Amino acid sequence: MNFKGKTTSMVILATVLWVIFTICGWTGHHIVGMVLGVVLMLIHMMLGAAKKGTLDKKFFIYPLLIWAILWAASFILSDYHSRIFGQSMPSFTILGFHPSFAWTVLTYWIGGMLTLNVGFVLFKDLWLSDEDWDNFKRSLEEVNQKKEVS
Repeated sequence: MNFKGKTTSMVILATVLWVIFTICGWTGHHIVGMVLGVVLMLIHMMLGAAKKGTLDKKFFIYPLLIWAILWAASFILSDYHSRIFGQSMPSFTILGFHPSFAWTVLTYWIGGMLTLNVGFVLFKDLWLSDEDWDNFKRSLEEVNQKKEVS
C-alpha cells in the first residue's frame, strides 16, 4: 500500500474523525464513536508503520486489520449484550463473565494484545528492522552534530 501523496489526506481524515468522534460522545452515540475511534487508530497505525510512505499489505491485513476488527467487534458485541441484559440478570455467563464484559476481555484485551504481540514477533522487520533503527540513530547523530556546529 503506497501512501505517497496521500499522507495529508489521511491526516485530514483522522482530524475529521476526531471531530465526529467527539460529537458522537457529546450526543450519546457512544458505540458509533468507539468504532470510529478504531478507524482513527488504524489510520494512525498505518501511517506509523509505513516505511517511506509504503505499508506492506500482509502487515496491514495481519496484525493491523485483524486488530481493528477485534476491537470493533468487542465494542459492538459488548453494547449488544449490555442492551439485552441491561435491566436483568443474564441466564448464562461467558467464562464466568457477564456477556457484555466477556467480549471486552476476550476480543479487546486478550485478542487485541495477542494479535499485536504475535504480529510483532512474526513481522518485526516490517515494524522496525535493525537496519531501519540504525539508520534512524545515524540521522539523529547527524542532526546533533549539525546543532553542535551551529
